[in-house]
Amino acid sequence: MKIKLYIAFGLYLISLFLLSSCTSGKKEVNPEINKVNDPVLEAFFDTLYARKMFNGAVAVKKNGELIFKKGYGTANMEKHTPFTTHTAMEIASVSKQFTAAAIQILRQQDKIDVDLPAQHYLGKDFPYADITVKHLLTHTSGLPDYEDYFRKHWDTTRIAYNRDILAYFETEKPELLSTPGVKYHYSNSGFVVLAEMVRVVSGKSLDRFLKQNIFDKAGMTNSGFYERDSIWDLDNYAPGYRLNPATCTYVRPETLPGKNYYRFLSGRFGPGRLSSSVDDLIRWDSILYTNTILNARSKAVVFRPHPPSGDDSDYGYGWHIQESDSTGKIVYHTGSWAGNLSYIKRFTKDKSLVIILNNTFESAYMKAIRAAVDAYLLGKPLILPQPEASDLFRKESCDLHTQDIRKWENNHRDVLWDRKKLEKLRAFYRENGDTAKAGLITELLARPGRTGI
Repeated sequence: MKIKLYIAFGLYLISLFLLSSCTSGKKEVNPEINKVNDPVLEAFFDTLYARKMFNGAVAVKKNGELIFKKGYGTANMEKHTPFTTHTAMEIASVSKQFTAAAIQILRQQDKIDVDLPAQHYLGKDFPYADITVKHLLTHTSGLPDYEDYFRKHWDTTRIAYNRDILAYFETEKPELLSTPGVKYHYSNSGFVVLAEMVRVVSGKSLDRFLKQNIFDKAGMTNSGFYERDSIWDLDNYAPGYRLNPATCTYVRPETLPGKNYYRFLSGRFGPGRLSSSVDDLIRWDSILYTNTILNARSKAVVFRPHPPSGDDSDYGYGWHIQESDSTGKIVYHTGSWAGNLSYIKRFTKDKSLVIILNNTFESAYMKAIRAAVDAYLLGKPLILPQPEASDLFRKESCDLHTQDIRKWENNHRDVLWDRKKLEKLRAFYRENGDTAKAGLITELLARPGRTGI
């Protein structure tokens, strides 16, 4: 199967070179293409987009040089606006590095000591005396996630904000998952507390603080925080969408059954909610190589793992950290929320960079896409992920009938057929009363000789 993919990808590259040679004398209508000088990456993402495996924007640097930058598809599906590299999108947990940077800026100003208890800044209403600022930054505080409680007990007609989440910890005093500093537990709650700390110590909300201390200095003009109900009407903005399996169309995620928390939990910031663009994240990467925002001492602690004793956590302050003799230090983060998937990876040894934003929740492919581009920067072949039969069925089954299923199957012989994923999808359709689609999957599963089935 990989051989077929290599051949198909090679043929695509040849056609791309022929097309570019035939049109070299024409005026370029898309200014972003002028930033592309790596046809292999362009062919890779063009193919992903053509196969409905990617919608969003991407940028890649190699040895500090921008070699690829391009947007694909639709940003706002209701306004039919294009997704470009200057289109803003919520970056979910990639926001954490900015919250951590805010804490470091306050430390540089001698306003915060990360080894002091959070109570020192928030007062004794914060009921956990042994949690330090550093514990919050490194996901070792033991704070439980607030999300489960709010899904069960919150008035879902109201938006929950940071103050509401802090009030929950102050009044309910939920038991810690572990003793502070002893174990790594990824914690959105901890970054809500950090955002509140920024507000208390600086006298400014996190959004104002970041604008004045990072975004304005870095020229990040498309970065900021937005109320969720407003994003659908914004220009140059890419709201997140998720596929509705019943209609095979992309919809607002909070309209799906059981997903209304995407709206009523959208008010918190610190762990997420920041919106940014590929172009702005390029600027962020560049300024981190200077001392304009974070000085050398700050970067030394931010870009270093802080695991508890006996734990193998790779988390620094708002970043995951990898390091080896061959690659040097690599820092990265991913994000996922309400249809948005985000990724930034910085190869600090040679200043290479990968940024990928996707607003159609292509979770079936994003991990493979990230790994392929990362490997390409390290000198390995760029391998196209295979389309998955289960994902294609979700997107195309509304137009299928029993008499079409054999033709559909024949048209998708070279995709990845995973029996467990198809069975899981069939169970979903059955649970939601869609017996027709469940029956079509049963027919597919009954076919003899299918690899993976």
